[in-house]
Amino acid sequence: MVFSPTGVNMSQSSRRGVPVVRFRENDRHHRQTDWTGRFLVSLWAVSLFLTAGEVVAQGPGADISGRRYPGFPIDDSRLLQAGLHKISSARLTLYTDLPITPEIDELGRVFDAAYPQWCAFFGITPDSRPWKMTGFLMKDPRPFRELGVLPSWLPPFANGFSVGNVLWIYEQPSAYYRRHLLIHEGTHGFLRAHFGDWIPPWYNEGIAELLGTHFWDGQTLRLGVVPKSREEVPMWGRIKIVRDAVTQQRPLSLTDILNFGPTAHRDLEPYGWCWAATALFAHDPRFQPAFKKLPQFIRQGNLQTFNENFLKLLGPAWRTAEYQWLIVLADLDYGYDFVRTAADFTPGSPVLTGGSVVRIEAGKGWQNSGLRVEVGQRYQLTASGRFVVAQDGGPWECEPQGVTIRYVRGYPLGTLLAAIVPVEDSPPPPGTELNTRGSFLQPIAVGRGSVLTAERTGTLFLRINDSAAELSDNFGDIVVKVVPLN
Repeated sequence: MVFSPTGVNMSQSSRRGVPVVRFRENDRHHRQTDWTGRFLVSLWAVSLFLTAGEVVAQGPGADISGRRYPGFPIDDSRLLQAGLHKISSARLTLYTDLPITPEIDELGRVFDAAYPQWCAFFGITPDSRPWKMTGFLMKDPRPFRELGVLPSWLPPFANGFSVGNVLWIYEQPSAYYRRHLLIHEGTHGFLRAHFGDWIPPWYNEGIAELLGTHFWDGQTLRLGVVPKSREEVPMWGRIKIVRDAVTQQRPLSLTDILNFGPTAHRDLEPYGWCWAATALFAHDPRFQPAFKKLPQFIRQGNLQTFNENFLKLLGPAWRTAEYQWLIVLADLDYGYDFVRTAADFTPGSPVLTGGSVVRIEAGKGWQNSGLRVEVGQRYQLTASGRFVVAQDGGPWECEPQGVTIRYVRGYPLGTLLAAIVPVEDSPPPPGTELNTRGSFLQPIAVGRGSVLTAERTGTLFLRINDSAAELSDNFGDIVVKVVPLN
């Protein structure tokens, strides 16, 4: 459900452990608009049946406050006589005021191709229950309102919305984003039909964003992709949302995201955060098993219980996820490789008096050196070796000082970087790490060699500088010697 933006303050405060649920209003407009202030992201299902060419809503929907929303008739012949066009497929009946171009006509096929992937992702046997959605794709909302299929009880929304098995989408400037919204709202409908209608906001919108982000070439559909470039997903912008917030010193923690209340998604920004968090949980093998089990907890109808169950399933991996999130915030980009950037956060051991030697691979992100450094202590780091850092036009061979023909995050491509992370303690807040020299968000350039003064006690992490989207074509490694200095 994509609400119209109305400005929302998202608190970054949290306590450690179980995320704290705080449902609250954030501005005077929200307090004055009572029904929107209480509107839940998911509504109780609207069941539909077909008789005499008319689909009649049976039973109203309701929000969490108990406010009920009436059903409405969808008269097929009346809609067509009014000039709307109809696209029918196995899983979708779509009415639109747009001309039926190939890009519009294929929407039924896209929706049908999504169905088996929804089933596979959520562990549902296909056709285990009848399920089909009715949709309205609108360039001009006025005729839909006049025909009674854009009810006045719907909250204002900028892009898309759904209730039960009915969805509404406004026309978009790009064919990609039109499909994205269709799959996004279809994901909501599928979840409601198969698991229930009380779905925590972060998961409800995060999973719809995750699966709505897709690849389509006219024949093959893939849900849940990480886009390789901005050009692949015009108008999507979820990665930009997160990167802009980090640049503006407004990063959120995973706990902040799990705490999103029912009104958070009136603004566009939470969609970016929910996509990034669910992408981490879905694509990192350490968190994926727990994440895939979450739908079973939807029927419990309590956000706090849902989050507690998630943390219980993750166990010690929740702490790992919080540390990994710091890396995501630092390096998120189109084509981000969640597997190659997965880091080991085992606490390190003291550096040997005579020095310790570690090997760093070119094809991975941040790597745990296994060494613990002490605040105020100076260490001589010396790196040697050759590796390939890119394949454009042939292998780019490189040494630890990097190559200045190209920069990544402000450092030469291929240069050796260092970070000190206090993995023995609770994960530090992202806002603190943004301004901490030697963190993942402010790494230290080592190059061929340098003296590192530890500004905090923690485990030493090292990496060869490259985009998190371009690690797969790197190979080789370097040797780094770490010697404590008196």
